Amino acid sequence: MQILRSALDFLGGPGPVALAIALLFATPVIDRLFVRRKRVGFRVLYNSKIGLGPDQLHDGTEPNAPQLRELVRVLDRMSIVVIRVRNKGSYDIDAGDFDKPLTFTFGDRIVWNARVSEAGSEELREEVRRSLQFFGEDTSQVRVSLPTVRDRVAQSMSRLFRPGADRPRVATEPVWHGVRLDGLALRRKQKFKLLVVLREPESNHSGDIGKDVRVSGHLGGAGVLHDEKQERLLTLPRLTGGLAALLAGVLVLTLAWTPENKDPSVACGAGELRVEGSSVFMPTMQRIAEQYTKVCPQVRVETEPNGSLAGVRSVAAADPGRALVALTDGKQDAGDVVAQQAAIVVYHVVVHSSVGLDALTVEQLKGVYSGRYTDWSQLRGGAPLPIRIVGRGSESGTRELFERRVLGTSEGALSSNDCRTADRDPQAGVIRCERDKNSDVVREIGAVDGAIGYADAPSVAEARKTNRLTALSLDGKVFDAAAGVEAGYPFWTVEYLYTRVQPAEDTLLAKFIRYVREHDDARVRMKDAGYLPCRTPEGVPLDLCNLR
Repeated sequence: MQILRSALDFLGGPGPVALAIALLFATPVIDRLFVRRKRVGFRVLYNSKIGLGPDQLHDGTEPNAPQLRELVRVLDRMSIVVIRVRNKGSYDIDAGDFDKPLTFTFGDRIVWNARVSEAGSEELREEVRRSLQFFGEDTSQVRVSLPTVRDRVAQSMSRLFRPGADRPRVATEPVWHGVRLDGLALRRKQKFKLLVVLREPESNHSGDIGKDVRVSGHLGGAGVLHDEKQERLLTLPRLTGGLAALLAGVLVLTLAWTPENKDPSVACGAGELRVEGSSVFMPTMQRIAEQYTKVCPQVRVETEPNGSLAGVRSVAAADPGRALVALTDGKQDAGDVVAQQAAIVVYHVVVHSSVGLDALTVEQLKGVYSGRYTDWSQLRGGAPLPIRIVGRGSESGTRELFERRVLGTSEGALSSNDCRTADRDPQAGVIRCERDKNSDVVREIGAVDGAIGYADAPSVAEARKTNRLTALSLDGKVFDAAAGVEAGYPFWTVEYLYTRVQPAEDTLLAKFIRYVREHDDARVRMKDAGYLPCRTPEGVPLDLCNLR
């Protein structure tokens, strides 16, 4: 069952699998109604000797015994083939739909006569008779119609009953080896039977009756000409139906299966909860949530990185019973809500490597953002490049932290869209653009000469692999991973989990928050991402988290 659930997860979950099942069931219908919508089916219903032998017709005493013996000789070499033809598609078949006419040949046997039966209407019968043509071994011969063939049959039969001396000598008659339906038109669900009388050629001295029936023809476009007697093991309805049944079985079994909790250290709940807020911490939260739902498959966690301020506002306005958590970069003044610490988040001020600096004082940084400095050459050691600021939007908790803890004032007005020129406000003294996510900020800084901005430590660490970014020390202070956050470094905060009220211990919300804050799996994922959990492995609160 665990393998089935893994297969279901691999296929995208219950929703995509249910959609796939519906599409598989619909495929044969779509194929019949829209793709291969014109279909002609045929089937050989009877193919055998007429069954009249010499001893069954006379005893040799009749005056016309020689003629009867000749007739018996002819009949004894004759056979009948009955073929059913029907329109089994969803649309009418027009005369022009056949690229190649529906054609029947019978090996060495010679066509003697034919008739149309069970046509359903006299109109269809006449239509089939009109389209029926007979041809010889050389298909390029002139083809003849049914009335012509019947006239010659009548002449041949009359000669059989004349005495040998009275029989007229005739030239070799043409022989017909096949029939074709040229210009056949069939309305939806129409069908008919074609009866063909055949005789063995004079060259066949074995007395055996042939059984060969060959059918050819082609419907234009995506039409189908199908021998209904041939049962194919693998058909489109069987294939799609089998796959749909298999997927339905996997879906039903996995949804109905309630697995045992494989990790007794995890308190599992059941139901759905939602996490909103910080785009900085959300990727790590998503990995933590994925691990929790693997252990607790009855839980579904939905996430949305809509910014710290938007997240906490959603929680403040939510119903107290709703399973909603907000992630915020730092503590927020959101009224009557409950905040719980998760981890320490450290940020860096970074510049494009072309700037040529690796340290700034906080006062110099304030001068950059205020517009006192507009070119890096105005700072000792800086390259002659215009300063371009890449910031976050007004909903960002990271921006609020930077303004409050580092600048002590607002970043300034938005003046640029492309982060290279003051295209929004040509009169602005500072080139400043905004991006929605920290990862977008560091990507933009790495692409623009002279750019400066800020981001969380994990985003900066990933971006620095390109050697296009330099992390700046502030007043000579840097983050030291071994020592945690060095005293005096200003640009860090605590990631908080906000809920509308304190959740009851037995609720899914309480169990999930406890897992995020205290379980080793969650702590490992936070540390791997570059964050410092606010709980030690022994469950002791980290004193540093209480400073923010």
